[in-house]
Amino acid sequence: MLAHTFVRTSVITRLRRGPLGPYLDTLATSLHHAGYAPSSIQRYLRAAEQFAQWLHGQGYAVCEMDDDLLQRYVSGLTRYRSGHLPKAAQGLGHLIRFLQQQGVVRPRQAVLPTSPLEQWLVEYDAHLVQVAGLALSTRQSYRRIVRRFISACFGSETPNWQSVTASMITAFVAQEVAMRQRSSRKLPAVAVRSFLRFLVFRGDIRPGFEAAALSPPQWQYASLPLRLTPENVERVLAVYQESTASSLRNRAMLLLLARLGLRAQDVISLGLDDIDWADGRLDLRPGKSHRARSLPLPQDVGQAVVAYLQGGRPHNERRQVFLRCRPPFHPLTNSAVWWIVRQAFAHAGIVVPPGIASHIFRHTVASQMVNHGASFKEVADVLGHQSLQTTGIYAKLALDTLAAVALPWGGVL
Repeated sequence: MLAHTFVRTSVITRLRRGPLGPYLDTLATSLHHAGYAPSSIQRYLRAAEQFAQWLHGQGYAVCEMDDDLLQRYVSGLTRYRSGHLPKAAQGLGHLIRFLQQQGVVRPRQAVLPTSPLEQWLVEYDAHLVQVAGLALSTRQSYRRIVRRFISACFGSETPNWQSVTASMITAFVAQEVAMRQRSSRKLPAVAVRSFLRFLVFRGDIRPGFEAAALSPPQWQYASLPLRLTPENVERVLAVYQESTASSLRNRAMLLLLARLGLRAQDVISLGLDDIDWADGRLDLRPGKSHRARSLPLPQDVGQAVVAYLQGGRPHNERRQVFLRCRPPFHPLTNSAVWWIVRQAFAHAGIVVPPGIASHIFRHTVASQMVNHGASFKEVADVLGHQSLQTTGIYAKLALDTLAAVALPWGGVL
């Protein structure tokens, strides 16, 4: 592969004689398959050679390469005026991961937690994965709160769960709730109850003790869910009309959100094999509600996806539909979808509260279905709700129906 990357035979000879010589052909091939341009591959290989020569000068072998040595090397390089690292430091992360995959460099062994608090958090996280089956983002939120809970109860000492009282639990939850707003106020109680149930599961506290983590009052139906008008939806969809790869991809994603009310996770996990073009159907994998479901594929959504697949999606072996437009062509993340939607709102001149992004399309789709006479069961099936209580919030959006059953106002205006 080096012969196809570099023109000068002297450069190829020098690279193959260097400390990384036996591995550079395979590294260049892997970068090529990942979609990197030839110029980028040349830059990465040169950077790898310079790093390997530095290691050799410091008395280290290639098999001793690790992140600590990489940081030492990078810290000694002169940065550009912009603060960016020089080209000699680019792509070295790929080099270490590649050598680990080849078995040349041993991955660093995970350091076992030493403090009692960290040990409890590790065991609790394993419980959330193996028993509760929670997603990574949920586990991370719970762990942050539980970490503060353990510290509040015991500081740096070894936890003695028999000494925990209901008043300690209630006081901690109340303190956490006071720092939060709206729906996030219930999270501390949920997280602490989850941890207490874990302790009950282990036999460290008696059953029923988790009831001390009281949730704050929640008026679930006090406000209308945020939603967009049909005009605003079309304005957002009109943002991405260009024929570039990113515009084709973003438009297809926005149409899936706006027409079908999909979650961001549904969009990024959608696979090429999940689209039944013959029947015009999307087969969505189990997600938040742990239920698979099928939805019809509207014509404009299908056309947008086809336009992206034919004119914007990079050639790649991955089966996810939506990929990064630049190498490495990894699948997108939830944060990427959030950013794309927020950018669309900004370009369309639509102001939405901070933090609101793709989920507002689910509220919009549900609102439109309810106002067009769809039953709550039909809305729940489309949105993938596990309980009709979740769908019940949209009852307030059937304004014409509510007006018909509203009692006359007897007060004085």
